[in-house]
Amino acid sequence: MSETDFLNAIEATLADPARADGEMGRRAQTVLRCAGWLDEGHARRGYLVGMDLGGTKLLAALATPDGSIVAEWEAATKDYPNGPLGQVDDMVAKLLAKGGVTLDQVAQIVIGVPGVVARDGSVSLSPHVDFPAGQSFSATLEDALGVPVAVDNDVNVAAFGEYASRRADGLHTLAFAALGTGIGMGLVVDGQVLRGVHGAAGELGVIPFGADPAAAYAANPGGAFEATVSTRGILARYRAAGGKAESVRAIFDAAEAGDRFAADVVDQSLRDLAIGLATVVALIDPGLIVLGGGIGARPGVAAKVESWLGRLVPTQCRVLPSQHGARAGLFGALAKARKLAIAGVARREVELLRGAAA
Repeated sequence: MSETDFLNAIEATLADPARADGEMGRRAQTVLRCAGWLDEGHARRGYLVGMDLGGTKLLAALATPDGSIVAEWEAATKDYPNGPLGQVDDMVAKLLAKGGVTLDQVAQIVIGVPGVVARDGSVSLSPHVDFPAGQSFSATLEDALGVPVAVDNDVNVAAFGEYASRRADGLHTLAFAALGTGIGMGLVVDGQVLRGVHGAAGELGVIPFGADPAAAYAANPGGAFEATVSTRGILARYRAAGGKAESVRAIFDAAEAGDRFAADVVDQSLRDLAIGLATVVALIDPGLIVLGGGIGARPGVAAKVESWLGRLVPTQCRVLPSQHGARAGLFGALAKARKLAIAGVARREVELLRGAAA
């Protein structure tokens, strides 16, 4: 029995325990029942915790093994005595209390964070959240909570959530771009989040851009492309052309109301966005790009970007707004927690069977 086959049997059993059939289905049902995943009420185990830790707020949810949410909590991101470690610990305690669940009933915690996450679980390049330097955020939390903890970049987590909600459509590769104050991208290739050697795959904001890319990068160390297509870049373009607006939302609103000047600025900005996304299409052929964030989620943006892409690359690629909006990161954290928890159960059972057969 392969781990993949047993994992599929667990998925099918969780979806409908009463319909588990065949030897593998019955074994999956037995394993899940022994683990407490099929119990009800206070005896149930296998709970999942997903968190989206941002620069301004922390969203968290508690779910059952089948992914059903039973409790949620939201709080402003604060300075705790021991930084984000303290806030996460406090949030877990409040969330579990609200759901009437104890830590020993939790199978997996997943946290999306705004930064680059190395293989050891340490977080860097996160200007809005002060993560402990040179310290594994995930390992430290595991030691403190006694529960498996996985940490990943927040856009990677959101990308996995978008992928998980579309698996039934047979989609296995997609790109998720979060567009707002900055720009970030998560890539899912053949069902796996692509991270790269340094954990920085998908850092779309730093791609070379402009008539003189080297000069543009020197002027914008945070990323020349991000400086062009983010809210700051769109505002700068509008004001340089003589327009007056306090926010990008006002520019888009004016364009939708028929203001030709604002519409031209929006179209130029979305053209530049499509140029950057075209490099992604050329490199990984995702088939689908999902747009999120304050800009990406606006009505009509995805259609305009898709239209521009059709004029830039020969490979067809759909562009759609996020299904989950501002909750994409939270949904993705829960989806990843479920995947990791199920994989752990499958791996342990397969190893047990192999050991017995040896």
